[in-house]
Amino acid sequence: MSFYTSLTGLNSATAQLAVTSNNIANVGTSGFKRSRADFGDIFSTSPLQKSSSNIGQGVSLKQVSQEFSQGNISTSGNSLDLAITGDGFFPLKTPDGLQDIYTRNGSFTLNDQNNVVNSTGQRLMAASVDSSGKADLTDLNALTIPPKTSGEAVETTQIQLGLNLPADSAVITADFDRSNPSTYNKSTALTVYDSGGNGYLATVYYAKTQNASQDQTPPSSKWQTYFFVGDTQVKPALQQATDKVGGALFVNKYGDVLPKSDPRVVPSSGTTEMFSLDQLTDVRRSSPASAIGAALNTTTTFVNGILASSITPASGTTPATPVPLAVGTVLNFNIKVDGAPATAQAITYTTKAGDQDPEVLARNVEIAINNVLGSLADTPATSGSAPGVTPVVAAVPAIKNARFGITVAFDPDTARFSIASGTTGDSSSIEVATTDANAIRFMGLSGTGLKVDASANEALRGKISDPAVLRGETMTINTTKSISTSSANKDFFVSVDGFAFKVELPFPTTYTNIDSFAKALQDSINAKTDPATGRKVSGVTVSFDPKAKQFVFTTGTAGENSAIQVTGSADWGLANTEMQFGSTSEWKKLTQFTENGALQFVKNGVQTEDASGLSTQTEWWPVYLDRGELSFDLTGKPISPLTGMPFETAFLAGGKGALTMSIDFTKSTQYSSAFAVLSQSQDGAPEGELMGLNIGVDGLVNATYSNGSQVSLGKIVLANFSSPSGLRQVGDASYLASATSGVAKIGEAGSAGFGSIRAGATERANVDLTQELVDLITAQRNFQANAKAIETSSTMTSAIINIRS
Repeated sequence: MSFYTSLTGLNSATAQLAVTSNNIANVGTSGFKRSRADFGDIFSTSPLQKSSSNIGQGVSLKQVSQEFSQGNISTSGNSLDLAITGDGFFPLKTPDGLQDIYTRNGSFTLNDQNNVVNSTGQRLMAASVDSSGKADLTDLNALTIPPKTSGEAVETTQIQLGLNLPADSAVITADFDRSNPSTYNKSTALTVYDSGGNGYLATVYYAKTQNASQDQTPPSSKWQTYFFVGDTQVKPALQQATDKVGGALFVNKYGDVLPKSDPRVVPSSGTTEMFSLDQLTDVRRSSPASAIGAALNTTTTFVNGILASSITPASGTTPATPVPLAVGTVLNFNIKVDGAPATAQAITYTTKAGDQDPEVLARNVEIAINNVLGSLADTPATSGSAPGVTPVVAAVPAIKNARFGITVAFDPDTARFSIASGTTGDSSSIEVATTDANAIRFMGLSGTGLKVDASANEALRGKISDPAVLRGETMTINTTKSISTSSANKDFFVSVDGFAFKVELPFPTTYTNIDSFAKALQDSINAKTDPATGRKVSGVTVSFDPKAKQFVFTTGTAGENSAIQVTGSADWGLANTEMQFGSTSEWKKLTQFTENGALQFVKNGVQTEDASGLSTQTEWWPVYLDRGELSFDLTGKPISPLTGMPFETAFLAGGKGALTMSIDFTKSTQYSSAFAVLSQSQDGAPEGELMGLNIGVDGLVNATYSNGSQVSLGKIVLANFSSPSGLRQVGDASYLASATSGVAKIGEAGSAGFGSIRAGATERANVDLTQELVDLITAQRNFQANAKAIETSSTMTSAIINIRS
């Protein structure tokens, strides 16, 4: 039996030697775990045998187990090399997807399907993640790293170009031809993308068309742009003008341009006439309604520059001579100005010396008209009927009947008198009627009447002009109590429309409040009459601004010929006043935009020649920019457009689709420096190429692509077992789960029970060569000892056999 016992010892030593040799052989295998041979003695007995006298029968190999201690970490240049620090295994799937494999060997690469695999093609499994990086451990799939994005291409819709266009560039008058550089000044190019991520070269050409000049309002330099995608020219789209904050601009019949946000603007609807912002250049002065008389008879009435009562016939060598208009001739007519009062006022003027001069007569008749109309009293307001009383009578507000500033003029070239309202604009009106024979003969006033109505719809005469307004300085006296005049502050020196006079308020006088004092001063001013001409001062208003503590003087007349100055005591804030003048308003005559000689309209934002559905109630029209045009002011800052310039849809060659884009030039300038591209960008993007890969310690895999996209592709998870030593080896440092190891538990790296992941590194074998060499010597000694035992047993056996001989 000793022979067989020693033989089991040889087998055990051989097994130990094999395990140690395997460990030494895999010292360079990533993720390899050293094996250990476990032995047990053989002892057999029967129930009838005395166990204390039995001898063991040798040794047997019970199992070869792995030691899953941590191996050293070795860095590498491959971002897909992974090492586990701590407990856990990488879960893998066989290529056929039928079997689960587990390994600590983190040497991975990409296969032809962009799956992360090991050297045998087994795929690394990862959990899907949401936008926050949280893993769904119930959804494991093979980790795939696409070399480029899919479906992330972005179509170009907006281009931003910040340029400096040289202010000293020459104006180009030749027709544009992109093949002829002399037909444009500069150009820029960039790449734009369609929805599939395909790139196209886009080129913008710039031709200067106008230098700034004093004749422009406002002075501006203009550049025309030409946009090409590939070889296809893209036409600029219709663009409504905007203000600096992007508010759409509208224009009324007087050329006033206001943003949509202004409460006065009521945007139009339906089809409208098209107006261009660049064509709002016909600036006109507002004028009053003017009744123009018939031309005077130049043979009997207006002869040799004078008005004649009669003509002395020629006698002999003496030619016929006119007899000047007789003094005392009475002219009668009725007049109504600006619709009030309801009844026309009778004007009676008796000629004086000098009235044979028609210009003198015009001036005197003007004074007579203003003296009558300027003194008309207001029509008081009526309160209307009480509630429940029939018939119902509506309340009527007070009506101001007085009219000021009516002018009478004579044009010697046409021999015509004209009478004009004292207010300008389309709301002004005038009517001259019930004219006597003298007024007809000497002023050309019609016997059937002359009438010019207010214009409610069409812009003919413009807007109302402004009167002269004088503000005093802030008063220092207490204005909340009664006001008193004294010898020191009673005098006021006034000039109204060229008539200067002195106003002296009675003193000492106490006024109950500042408003009653202002009324007394107003009445005193309007009571004055020019002794030289007989013209009465009328229409001047005096008010008090309690917030500013200032007197405010306003003329009844309006326009640039209106003027007022009031000086007085410092008590009233009038010690340092200066003459103030009114202003005649201006307006712009609208001219409808034409193209190829045809009037243009806008219907639903589209330019058309079709006028069907044209609105007749429009008061504010959208105002448009010239297509493709850039404008700069004298300082080089952009005037228009102040938002992106839209372009019509560009259809790509070969039926590849279409692009609808706009270009933002708002950061462009026109300085005297050289042409420069200050900024350039576009919002499109191609499909991104993989640029980098980052795997976190928690296993989260983030890919970075050339289009700037960053994508979380998944999270590498780990598997662990209740008894890792029970795993069944299948080679390549890989294992299968067994009944002994238990079912795999899946978890995130770094969580409880799982180690962390280190990218760009691998775990080396946990084999200790020193220990293995010691084990090798031990196995060798064991083998030698058992061999010696066999040899001894053999010798003893031979001796027994040889006893017989």
